[in-house]
Amino acid sequence: MAAERHASMPLLLLAEQTVDGASLKKSSETTRTHLAKLETKDKRVSFVPVMERKIEKDAGSACECLSLDLFCSHTDANSLMIQCKMTVEDYDLKSTKITNQTIKEESFVLKDSGHNAGVVSLKTNSLHNKKVTVLFMVYSISAPHPATGAGLHLNRARSEGTLCDVKLLVDGVELPAHRAVLAVRSAVLNRMLTGTGDFKEAREGRVELVDTSAAAVEKFLEFLYTDRIEVWHDSELDLLHLAEKYMVPELRTECCLRLWSCEPPRALSLLNATALATGTTISSALRQRLTTIVANNLQTLTSTKEWADFKAAYPVIVDTMLGASRAQTRTSTLSVWE
Repeated sequence: MAAERHASMPLLLLAEQTVDGASLKKSSETTRTHLAKLETKDKRVSFVPVMERKIEKDAGSACECLSLDLFCSHTDANSLMIQCKMTVEDYDLKSTKITNQTIKEESFVLKDSGHNAGVVSLKTNSLHNKKVTVLFMVYSISAPHPATGAGLHLNRARSEGTLCDVKLLVDGVELPAHRAVLAVRSAVLNRMLTGTGDFKEAREGRVELVDTSAAAVEKFLEFLYTDRIEVWHDSELDLLHLAEKYMVPELRTECCLRLWSCEPPRALSLLNATALATGTTISSALRQRLTTIVANNLQTLTSTKEWADFKAAYPVIVDTMLGASRAQTRTSTLSVWE
């Protein structure tokens, strides 16, 4: 059953699996390859992806057809949507460039526990020197919950400075807020503002934030009050830092998910900003994901000024990245939850 994703759907799972094309081509007959089992963090769904390869002949010519099936368990009927994006890339091993790329993407509602057949398929002339990547995104399709009630009204009051009893000081700007809201959303701010320790912030009703910007803190406050940010403006890395520092796990997850699925130029700029940074809050899995995005899109990135700057600053990292793109890739799985 086809489905359409809307922005308010909560993302329950995001994982990528990569298979060396040669491992799929075991014989001239139909072959089926089981990929690694995937499971959402809340255990609502688990499934085993199975990739099937067939030879199709038409007018004397033959091509290879790849089809992905899902064998699911523990699903809530008609409450989950999955988005699968299958990419077949053909590499020139000498130049390390992608000479051809075929992409097919499908979205559908998961059936009850059992077999979801042919969820996405594509055709290619050969699997020789090719890499097959499947990106899985599982969403909850329950009715969206817009910001309402106390959170929405308190956030409006915050923007108007009404009933505020604490101020956040950043870059010489004072941002008013409500002590109770900050305390219930952040364990760190709770301790600083509720008097459980001898903190001047509790006595003075002021919290000074360093190593960030007023714009980032304004978005941070918006999330604490409403659980969403309307306009991000590429602020995920700054907000990830704030989420880590002030222990707001929901915001950290949201930032990681957005960074995980960013476009190649953005992935390159993030690597450039964090490659050798100390105290960075991005995880090893996220760094690997950003590196994979860049490595898979070298053909479009290597002619840019951003790539030239990155190559000049981090030649060892670039050499490693280029070497990885030359290598034949074994079956692998990388998950945002790691």
